[in-house]
Amino acid sequence: MAGLWRLLILGCACHFLCGPGVSGAKFTGTPKQCEEAEFVPGHNLAGEGLDIVKMERKGVYVVNLDNWRIRNGTCTLVRNACLSSKEQKLPAGVTNWRCIPKCKMHVTSKQYESSESLVKDTTSIVKNNWKEGLSIPLVAGVSIGGTHSREATFSMDKSKQDKYSFTSHQVDCSFYSYTLASTQRLHEEFVESLKKLPKSYTPSTKSAYMDLIDTYGTHYITQVQLGGRLKGITAIKDCQAAMKGLTSTAVKDCLEVEASATYKKTVTLSSEARHCRELKKKMGTSESFRSMFSERHSEVVGGKVEVNNLLFSNDQQAHQQWQASLKTMPDVVYYSAKPLFFLMSQSDPAREGLKEAIQQYIGQNALVTKCSGSCQVGHRSGRDSCFCVCGQNSQMTSNCCPAAPGLADLRVYGLYARDLYGDWGSGTDGSVVVTYGDPDRAHPSDRRR
Repeated sequence: MAGLWRLLILGCACHFLCGPGVSGAKFTGTPKQCEEAEFVPGHNLAGEGLDIVKMERKGVYVVNLDNWRIRNGTCTLVRNACLSSKEQKLPAGVTNWRCIPKCKMHVTSKQYESSESLVKDTTSIVKNNWKEGLSIPLVAGVSIGGTHSREATFSMDKSKQDKYSFTSHQVDCSFYSYTLASTQRLHEEFVESLKKLPKSYTPSTKSAYMDLIDTYGTHYITQVQLGGRLKGITAIKDCQAAMKGLTSTAVKDCLEVEASATYKKTVTLSSEARHCRELKKKMGTSESFRSMFSERHSEVVGGKVEVNNLLFSNDQQAHQQWQASLKTMPDVVYYSAKPLFFLMSQSDPAREGLKEAIQQYIGQNALVTKCSGSCQVGHRSGRDSCFCVCGQNSQMTSNCCPAAPGLADLRVYGLYARDLYGDWGSGTDGSVVVTYGDPDRAHPSDRRR
């Protein structure tokens, strides 16, 4: 019976510790313990202002998470399982704090046929409905949120230069998570800024509201997953890839194989890796895909990094050092957010004005899906209205690129001739010769009237 009880206790402990998150033993610390204890890592990363248009955290805080006192100088302490059960304190305004002691990293990838489809995905790190409380009409062909982010700007700039598609590769790891408590203590500077707002939003008061948005953003972060993320957006010149015998999907997959090599010991033996080696053999090159396709926007979130382009680096030690540093130097990987006016009293006359200002700011920065160019050949794709597709043949790929160097579909229109010798009842003796490189092609003329 005693052995059975031990098994039951061990099973319960494993269920608790091996679950999605460990809250750590929480207890009330004495004033002395609280003064001496450090905050948990990333204690103030929620409550930060956020510009949803630029997907930019503003670096200023609307909620005060530096306050830890709960009553009589005491605080809530936790034993952080991610840091060998070190005793650390929580801000008074934080709830549901969790530590996730282990993190299994793997590379995920996505493919975007146009910059417009990439822009629509830039708000995917926001885990809730960030439009809550806002009256923003959903209009077909219009993107809102993230339209002026770094990723969006990178992809749209590339699309103005050539025919590009895009892939994203990322690896992320979350060690901590927490939520803001329902009742919050606001930062004094933010409170003073709210007090200075005019009572209503009008053309004459617009600048005051926009100044506040410029400083604090449109939203504030209410819930966070903390850790780190490596991400790369690679721009692929579609026709350059096609003339090498590659599809954008093949490039995406082979980039994923190369990025995964640090995290999967068996990746070099996988069927995907063999396929990529065969593709390089066909092209007669030993160059890596990350070098062949190096037009890339890279992002590193959290931790300490000493290597450039860490996502595609083969430096395993650098990856391990970065991952280890995330427990003490985490940053925001995913988050939830609410509009700033949620922090204002319902009776505050400026609350409705700030709501209207935020709506107008987001609306004015919406991106109308105006494709980078018209389809010179082919037609619009049913999946992506800004992507051109063609009927595949020996000279042209399905994305309207030459199937090999030197191949093209040349069409000449408006050929005519007059006063050619011939009989009324039969074709003329003339022809039109179109010369473009080698060989020449003779085109029989139309029948004479």
